[in-house]
Amino acid sequence: MANIGVLGGSFDPVHNVHLEIASQSINEFKLDFVIFVPAYLPPHKNKLEVSDKHRYKMLLLALENRKDFIIDDFEINTGSVVYTYITLDYLQKKYPNDTVKLIIGSDSFNQLDTWKKPDYIAQKYGFIVIKRPNIDIDKKSIYYEYANISYLTAQDTSSTMIRNMFKKNQDVKNKLPGKVLEYIKEYDLYKK
Repeated sequence: MANIGVLGGSFDPVHNVHLEIASQSINEFKLDFVIFVPAYLPPHKNKLEVSDKHRYKMLLLALENRKDFIIDDFEINTGSVVYTYITLDYLQKKYPNDTVKLIIGSDSFNQLDTWKKPDYIAQKYGFIVIKRPNIDIDKKSIYYEYANISYLTAQDTSSTMIRNMFKKNQDVKNKLPGKVLEYIKEYDLYKK
């Protein structure tokens, strides 16, 4: 029986903090592996900067040397918005004898009441919560009892920040895996 963490997102682009969060979750919560699930289109966004093909390829490059990091293209293959509970149910069916937990940041955890079926997710799967800088975890949340709180505070990096740095021609090399940066430059992504 394996312990599996699920890290979803747009990964537009995938960056070093995504990888640190996954590694920390494996080490701290004794996970066997983390499944990265790139969204076709997250429910809370109208559009993404680059295509699902580019985002998937960047994830492949970022994760290529890690046997404990897996990509599942379930959401991309649907070609539409997929709610988290549907993805978790899909993964639980794929790994029927294993334990599946959702990895989220404190910002997302504090907004679970805006999600589809948060009670179902909490009770059936539970959460690994990583603190984001300047965003405390709401200890009064009705979902707190279902949360495994990491002692890690993630670095203050986001895909939005990195995209803005690209547009301003700022140096991002310490924020991205080397092969991801090469890919972005090769395809001239995030310039406009």
